[in-house]
Amino acid sequence: MEKEKVPNECQIKKEQSFSLTAGPLAVVFEDGSILGVASDPRINSVIVWLDQSGDRTNTTQMLSEDPELFPIRASDHDYSEPSWGKFYQHTLIGFSIIKSKNMSVAENELPSELGLRIYFDNTENFIASHGLHNGSDDFSVLMECKINPVIRQDLEELPLLK
Repeated sequence: MEKEKVPNECQIKKEQSFSLTAGPLAVVFEDGSILGVASDPRINSVIVWLDQSGDRTNTTQMLSEDPELFPIRASDHDYSEPSWGKFYQHTLIGFSIIKSKNMSVAENELPSELGLRIYFDNTENFIASHGLHNGSDDFSVLMECKINPVIRQDLEELPLLK
């Protein structure tokens, strides 16, 4: 949906549109590579893929070519919180996986990787989340302080790459 419709349709504040609107995240690198990040309820997890390589070769439809997606940029100050500006021009240096300490039998049979924390060289990080903002199976992009303290208490972090 177009960004102008998001606050009303999703019942969120206008500046939360970037963080809380359903749809994938595109992390763009200076060489033109794009990392796609989204949520997959079938595996109860955040998923990641190379959407576009730096040399522009790809084998699938890219996010930018999907007619059902309407971009909301972190740099759009009307539709994102100012805190997203601290990631511009910084280098991604690592990832870690976030899981729940207490899962149901069904969740234990799935990967259940509820978050991917993405670290940057300026000591900042954010979390690509599978429902961590409200306990649903919706995708969101969050600062840790935006995760409900009750949910946050039940999370464990598994270092992946740094």
